[in-house]
Amino acid sequence: MRHGIAKFNHDPALYRCPLCHEALTLDRSSLRCANRHTFDISSKGFVSMLRGGNNESDLYDRSFFEHRSAVFSAGMYDHVIRACCDSVENSLATAPQTRSLLPESANSFDAPRVVDAGCGEGHYMRRLEARLASVPSQTLNSTDLIAFDISREAVALASRGGGDVEWLAADLANIPLRDGSVDCIANVFSPANYAEFTRILRPGGTLVKIVPGPHHVAELRKTIVDAGLRKELRYSNDDVLQGISAHMRILNTTRVSATTAVDDALLRDFMAMTPVMFHIDQQALELSELDRITIEADVIVAIAM
Repeated sequence: MRHGIAKFNHDPALYRCPLCHEALTLDRSSLRCANRHTFDISSKGFVSMLRGGNNESDLYDRSFFEHRSAVFSAGMYDHVIRACCDSVENSLATAPQTRSLLPESANSFDAPRVVDAGCGEGHYMRRLEARLASVPSQTLNSTDLIAFDISREAVALASRGGGDVEWLAADLANIPLRDGSVDCIANVFSPANYAEFTRILRPGGTLVKIVPGPHHVAELRKTIVDAGLRKELRYSNDDVLQGISAHMRILNTTRVSATTAVDDALLRDFMAMTPVMFHIDQQALELSELDRITIEADVIVAIAM
């Protein structure tokens, strides 16, 4: 059996059917439940668990994710990626102690498990995969890595190149994983569903939620305000903190920031992938003096109760 298929085989069953919530098990090259709902594993090694019409926004098309990949490859988000990987690795280091306090029925597998919820084209998860493969801990080396996004285009890009990550096209409001099966969730610059996160996390499991800081993309935002295309708004993550606190206990928040010089090509890539530019006419902006961009993020670590 090809590795791209075999990696979706879990005992006990990990995936649950998004239609009937019965367990999904591997059947040849598909995941299938007792009610015969079937989800085929693509030749690239990802599974779409979406049904019905196109759930994707026109703003997040293949071009968006290709530009985003170019920006990541240029290193503009390296400090955010390091902070994310640090937080996930720290949470996994405490997972064995947390699991030892759980009933035996809830502690039925050895390898820790990480989910990237809203993975986009997969850059964060790919970097985490490489990071965990390089650490001396055999437990962390064998971590189950699962990543999903509602964009099929993004997941198709993410799954290129093989590897051990299990890539899914799935809905944040109906995550196709069984209850209490995950040790850590990374949710980076992406929408969240804290009720679903709490459901799939085991007690004591960790959420690493990364949101923009107050100076995130400040230079571009100022250019847009100066052009009269948008009013300057105070950046606040109060709603995010309240949403997390309603379901979990926040352990700590860390701010990371770095400013990168950008040439014309990198600026074009960045403007094509940042939501700051959604519904903004680029031709109306004065870009001649925009030669650097600040990427600032708050890394919020919370624990499931």
